[in-house]
Amino acid sequence: MFGSTILDVAAGIIFGFLAVSLFTSAAVEAINSVLNVRVKNLRTGIMALVNDPNFTGLAKELYAHALISPLGPGAADPLKNAPGYINKAQFAEALLDITGLSAATPDTAAQAPAIQAAAALKARMDALTAPAGNLDPQIKQLLQGMVARCGGDINRLKNDLANWFDNGMDRLSGNFKRRTQWMTFVIALIAAFVVNLDTIRVGTVLWSEPALAEKLKNTQFPASDPKTVDEAITNGERVFAAMSAMAQEGFPVGWAPGHFLDIQDNQGHWAALWLAPPSLSYRPLLGWFITAVAALFGAPFWFDILQSVIRLKGAGPSPDEKASNRAASS
Repeated sequence: MFGSTILDVAAGIIFGFLAVSLFTSAAVEAINSVLNVRVKNLRTGIMALVNDPNFTGLAKELYAHALISPLGPGAADPLKNAPGYINKAQFAEALLDITGLSAATPDTAAQAPAIQAAAALKARMDALTAPAGNLDPQIKQLLQGMVARCGGDINRLKNDLANWFDNGMDRLSGNFKRRTQWMTFVIALIAAFVVNLDTIRVGTVLWSEPALAEKLKNTQFPASDPKTVDEAITNGERVFAAMSAMAQEGFPVGWAPGHFLDIQDNQGHWAALWLAPPSLSYRPLLGWFITAVAALFGAPFWFDILQSVIRLKGAGPSPDEKASNRAASS
């Protein structure tokens, strides 16, 4: 149905997207690790969740609890070795310990749901005071409602607190993902500019010189789903090394020697990017933008797409791919 030239062009463009995506994912992961972005983001979310913006009350007590920070020194410095992830069940148990609700008459609580257990838990709630003596009114109202609904069943109370925490973390994860996407886009745009990976230029050159795309078949690709920062960086280096080799053979990536930030018109004349007429300067800008947007889909996506495109030009999936359910449906 499709001519081989179209598939060659698609493979070349996707190869560029894969390279930038790998480099970008490695850079984002490295930035998050070095700056402790996940740890800080979680701490900010916990502070907002329990209404402790100054980290002087309930949030600080939670981080000092061993269930929340098992590697930290506790009250001496609750932020040292702070976690980047908190299990919802452990959060619920830590909150019950801090508020004293977990100590509500264990004998009667074991009989829950029962009138005695409910009464004992309500009595603890009525006498509840925060560790610092000023439990936030909204949090106290939340606990009162949960205590009233659980009917003395401490396990149900733990489950309700865990679900409340989980819902709050879902919103936090959404905010973190949006910030990460913006970071990914900016880094990918910078990378596309530095290596001059102009999607429009790549497609145009490969269309006019289809033999270049054939060389991509012999390129070795790294794993599409790195597990660590070091592995992601290594994969990015391998892809860019392959692209550097391809550039030496005419693959349309990189700046021409001696013409950094220069573009060429149809007559072969060079001009600085910022001095070129709009009819010439818009193309690399648009091409870099397309590359940066494509990086948002992630390296695994482009790795799988590239495999599918190459498979369409070949003899079909291998027996191993069929056995592992990685064969393309086409």
